Amino acid sequence: MSHEEVAEVLRLEGEAEKKVMMGLCKGINLGLREALKRRYVFACATDLNLTWPECSYIKLVCDGEVVGEDLYDKATLENLKKKGNVVAGNLVLYKDKTKALKERRDEMRVHMLPMEIPELTICGAVVGVPSPPTDIYLKTRLEIDTEDNRLGTVVVGVD
Repeated sequence: MSHEEVAEVLRLEGEAEKKVMMGLCKGINLGLREALKRRYVFACATDLNLTWPECSYIKLVCDGEVVGEDLYDKATLENLKKKGNVVAGNLVLYKDKTKALKERRDEMRVHMLPMEIPELTICGAVVGVPSPPTDIYLKTRLEIDTEDNRLGTVVVGVD
């Protein structure tokens, strides 16, 4: 990506981060921001053949403390649910942290983390998943169909 494209992606992400994410609070796309800091930055098209790794992409954080996160191990999710935590799909809200959800909502942030693709992370690459506005921008730059929901984008940064 050119310096101008990186600047536009940062601008778009900044706008997206001012909005409420997942109906909870504002967020910050740490994964994408980290990828954009690298020496070489690539916008890549994805399709349904991309196998999304089952790692945590989302953490709900309040004052440095994890209040919720997405998890993919079914046994762990079931165990957390049995212990009274709120489990919605892969998202867990920890019951002992729900007070922060109510009382400190303004301090809460959704952290979007880097995608852990072993073939890329082994060589030090960082993979970020863009917000919807950034995804549309990147699809336009890559000249792929912005209306086809089977297609997506990721940003890969390497030094």
